[in-house]
Amino acid sequence: MAGMMTMAKKEFTDIVGEKKFLLIFATLLIVTCVSAYQGGLQYAESQSTSGTIIITSGGGRGGMNMMMGSAESLSRSLSSMIENFSLVGGILAIAISFDTINNERQKGSLKTLLSYPIYRDSIVYGKYLGGLFVIIMVTTITFLGSMGLFISVTNIALTTDTITRLAVFFGITIVYMAIFLAIGLLLSIVLPSPSTSLLASVIAWLASIQLIPNVGYAIGQILYPVKMAVSSTGMPSFTQQTGFTTIRAIISAVSPSTSYESIINSVLTSSSLEFTSGAVTEKSIVVADALMTVLPNILYFVGLMIGIFAAAYVIFMRQEIR
Repeated sequence: MAGMMTMAKKEFTDIVGEKKFLLIFATLLIVTCVSAYQGGLQYAESQSTSGTIIITSGGGRGGMNMMMGSAESLSRSLSSMIENFSLVGGILAIAISFDTINNERQKGSLKTLLSYPIYRDSIVYGKYLGGLFVIIMVTTITFLGSMGLFISVTNIALTTDTITRLAVFFGITIVYMAIFLAIGLLLSIVLPSPSTSLLASVIAWLASIQLIPNVGYAIGQILYPVKMAVSSTGMPSFTQQTGFTTIRAIISAVSPSTSYESIINSVLTSSSLEFTSGAVTEKSIVVADALMTVLPNILYFVGLMIGIFAAAYVIFMRQEIR
């Protein structure tokens, strides 16, 4: 245990002192603060127009949302901030871990380190913990700064419900970045060259951001194509089959980035609009119900992080260090 914590402390110090870390951290902090401030202005405007329906372009990449005054949820206002954490947060985690092991192996310091009375598992645990401590520090600073701006602009009441939702947002963000930290660690163990592991890590990040969601969309279109019908007036109409949404959601959920955004958007959605009998009503969504809705995503999320790190641990313990 002592060797593991010593290794974690050394890893933490080495990461924080790197210029690449400071650059990406500054980028993440700036873009999230800007997006939180803009989201706060949007939220404040929606509250001032209670009772009117507004069309916005938030709530996801290229999506259109309908909101009504007080029914405006945190997920719509913070959609840009969520996307920035998804994009830049993943890159930051990869930058921390892509050369964790293979760089030391190339320099010969890993073999020297193992000549000391320190267990192999202390090395892999310590390096992952050191990176995890950095992620917790980064997420805490970025989250507090962004939320401070958002709250100062909106004057939103910090009720128990709101604090709980934001706490889940914070925790899931750490797990999300920890997944890419584990991916970088695994690839740094498997691949001998830091440049190769960096390329592979970036490919894994791009697959999470773009490839897997697009594959889900393509397969959904193949299995459930858009149907065209001709009305009695001779006008064509196009309808999307219900199975398309299900297939697309299942395949896209494999992506850590898509699962992350789905979880956060669900948890931060505190109300929804229902159209019944020509009237629009606002329905409250308690945080427990929101969590139950995305419970499979959360379990997959945590399991993926544990599984990737476990694979890295097993491979490292069985590797021959030269």
